[in-house]
Amino acid sequence: MLVFILPGTHSQLSESTVSSVQRVFPDARPIVIPSEERAAWVMNEALSVETLPWFMTLYAGDDVQPHAKIELERWLRTASDQLAGFILNPVHMIGQPHVSASRTASPLRIPRGPLIWRTQAVMNGHQKGFATKDQLPFQKYVLIDKQLQLSGQYEWSEMDCQAILCHHRRAPAWMKEAEEWLAVSPLLLAAAHTHSQRTEAVSPPLVTIALCTYNDSEYLTWAVRSVLVQSCKDWELVILDDGSTSEETEACLRHLPEDSRITIVRQQKNRGKAHALNRILHLSHARWLLELDADDWLAPNALEVLLREAHRVQYADVIYGNHVEWLERANKQLVYQRVHTAPSSLSCDSLRNDAYAIAPRMFNVSSLKQVKGWNEDMLFEGRLYEDIDLLSRLSLHHKLYHVPESIYHRRLRSSSTTHRHPLHYSAWRNSTKDVFNELE
Repeated sequence: MLVFILPGTHSQLSESTVSSVQRVFPDARPIVIPSEERAAWVMNEALSVETLPWFMTLYAGDDVQPHAKIELERWLRTASDQLAGFILNPVHMIGQPHVSASRTASPLRIPRGPLIWRTQAVMNGHQKGFATKDQLPFQKYVLIDKQLQLSGQYEWSEMDCQAILCHHRRAPAWMKEAEEWLAVSPLLLAAAHTHSQRTEAVSPPLVTIALCTYNDSEYLTWAVRSVLVQSCKDWELVILDDGSTSEETEACLRHLPEDSRITIVRQQKNRGKAHALNRILHLSHARWLLELDADDWLAPNALEVLLREAHRVQYADVIYGNHVEWLERANKQLVYQRVHTAPSSLSCDSLRNDAYAIAPRMFNVSSLKQVKGWNEDMLFEGRLYEDIDLLSRLSLHHKLYHVPESIYHRRLRSSSTTHRHPLHYSAWRNSTKDVFNELE
């Protein structure tokens, strides 16, 4: 049997786990996964040539007890064909901190994922194998993600077990693991519920989601996944490839899930964000248009919340909300930062002086066309600050409404266009000062 040892938060304990596996299962083939971000890739490579019906996943620091072989063999003898595997409810945890009797709040329990997996269930079906980093940037949840995905087709058996002593995986405080799980888990759960559903295009859709991409292959699949799991299904997604030069982006676009609500538009030359958004605006069939950056993603209820607010207030021109900020480290790991609460009201002066990052932002398509969309003629040709320019112009004579909910996830990365040009904002603002004075 293949036994994968995932690094968890204590990768240095992997060898002790391997030793315990080999003592109890001498014929097992333990594979130590060196880093979290390679978890899916390593498992998929090994499973692609695996012939045995079951495999096991453990975490570094877990300890296999001598009687585990008898217990696990008993489980497998009783497994029906409809069973995807076994989920372990550990009776004892190694290294779990003592909780005093006076402490009333129980710590957040983040699922481990299954212990035993049916190989055929994992490697067959719509998505073969585990989701790789481009499909799931939070690789620490790769087991949970696959478990939830298979739950629509298979059953799981939960077993209380003393044969595996699980290591208590306590993450460093800076990871903000509880906040991370509460922010990510809704999307994982939503994906599980919608995986087997096929939704036909609605004519006309309620909202056009505008996604512009330029060499964003490593982010694009996750962004699209967040659209596919929306609780509101009446959308169209228009992806505009703004002259990408990488073969990876072309391959990514080619292998996106088939859905009649998704339209992909390609242009040979890179023209910048404002031009790309204007092209999507002219293609829109909906009353509303929502921007989604290729490296960001939506909460599963984002469209539902925004459209509900649009219906409530009526005559709105812009609906905007709050977002969660994620810092992308040099190794591409995402670290939860905070909930960014947008101002409850926006004025032209406040937008231009404070350069607010407003996301999400959903526009009335008629209002966008009234102001002629995004400005391609200003300094930097609409490649920088096109969002602030548009919101500033709309704020002068149109109605902007704030939804006080966090329904968007924004990735902060040093390689983004805005972060690479931090000193350009003053020049841009000064260059447009006279224009806004005339508009006012």
